[in-house]
Amino acid sequence: MKSKSSANETGPKPATISSYSSASNNNIMKPNEGRIDLQTHTQRKSPSDILSHLSKACHELGIESYDCYGDFQSDSASSYLRKFEAEVANHFGKEDAVFCISGGMAQSIALMIHAETTKMSDEKLGNKYPTFACHPTSHVTLHENDAYSELLKMEALILGSEGESENYDPESLKLKGCFGMEPVRLSQVQKLFRAYDENENMDASSGNLMFSYPNKIPLGKTHLSTIMLELPHREIGGKLTPWEEVEAISSLCRDRGVRFHCDGARIFEASVGYGLHCISTKRLSIDWLFDRHDTLQETARPFNTIYVSFYKGLGALSGAMLLGDTEFCAKARVWLRRMGGNLYTLLPYAVSSWDGFRKNCLSSVNDGDSDGGGGDWIIADDRKWRYDRQIFERRRQKLSNIMEMLKRNGNIESIVSFDPVTPQTNMVHGYLQVSLEQCMEAIDKVEKNTGIRVLNRVNSCSDESNSGNITTCRCRFELTVGEANVLIDDAHYLLGWQEFSNVIEKMKEND
Repeated sequence: MKSKSSANETGPKPATISSYSSASNNNIMKPNEGRIDLQTHTQRKSPSDILSHLSKACHELGIESYDCYGDFQSDSASSYLRKFEAEVANHFGKEDAVFCISGGMAQSIALMIHAETTKMSDEKLGNKYPTFACHPTSHVTLHENDAYSELLKMEALILGSEGESENYDPESLKLKGCFGMEPVRLSQVQKLFRAYDENENMDASSGNLMFSYPNKIPLGKTHLSTIMLELPHREIGGKLTPWEEVEAISSLCRDRGVRFHCDGARIFEASVGYGLHCISTKRLSIDWLFDRHDTLQETARPFNTIYVSFYKGLGALSGAMLLGDTEFCAKARVWLRRMGGNLYTLLPYAVSSWDGFRKNCLSSVNDGDSDGGGGDWIIADDRKWRYDRQIFERRRQKLSNIMEMLKRNGNIESIVSFDPVTPQTNMVHGYLQVSLEQCMEAIDKVEKNTGIRVLNRVNSCSDESNSGNITTCRCRFELTVGEANVLIDDAHYLLGWQEFSNVIEKMKEND
């Protein structure tokens, strides 16, 4: 009989879940029982409950011994960790995978290996600065304190309009927000490659140069090792690069000897996003037709290497996987040791990651049972497993339903602008035309009147907002549908946002 590894989003659950009350630290609220929290997307469990669950997961996964320093010398028959790595690699269609303690470490390792590999392939690159290209809102440039520059001694080339300016400022982007910003597009990558061709023999005296970030190295003095593409782009509301353009970028990279790396922190959400029939955006006047991805291999195919996160959409304590070919992963294990990432044991992180992967991404049948056909089943533990997009599709569809419902209410639409207008994944960003103080006051009033916490984490926007058609954006938030808030009835979303818009309108009248 077929079984879904997890029923935590399908069985009957109460609409009221843990939510938040006011706190001053970063405008994040502390949990309180008995309130309906529309924004928090992860289940809040106590440390003791989590550890108890890990014990159960060890039994279910057949884990009876510890890993030790990454089990580098073991194989999947003798090491649960190597078995986990092989299982993930199989589902993504890659030769091998390496479990890492964090995404930041995983992506740093990938960048280092690609820089070394491309440099070794062409002796003329010996004296040039190793460089990678990415979106203006890449996690690497926004949230890692320039680790790629300070630790890896690499430079970044910023794709798109923000990168064309010598005044690219990630701190400013974090303050302004990114309403209406495009994802990485094929035309941007083509423009970068043309610039390399045109700048190859230029020096700093030329007036037609592109420069790297942060040290403003002229393009002709750099060598481009990697194009990094985030799927989906988190800082711009979960937008996706059109799939045919992803494939075209991959082809360009192969032709130029450049590695194509996927920041797949939310790749499960992206894979479902590519199942949409049509996407319309306010900023773009075209519709994008996306091919449905029924396997993770389809989403992974264009990339040389991929980083996957297990704690964001899968509920793990922490953990990431770096995937690629056998040679790449052998080098990654060396760099993992150099960076101090091969801990004495990774047991709690690896167990929670493997458990989250199976329960959120896979369906299984007994090895001897009928699987209904199809050639994408993988045998493990006397069962057949394959990718199942149902949980992430349910989350995306839930958000889409909520957005359609809210857009039909004129009062709600008058106070908030969502980007993108139609969700491409299970995430959107919202921009409010009231101050942070007014927003927090309205949130408290709505919770007092209805028991519904509309938002629990809101950030202010600078007055110089990168806000497209929004001229008075003053604060912003992210709405992601996950394992917790997917269970809330749509009527609670509508009631909470109606009350919130009413309170905001009264505030405007009194100003």
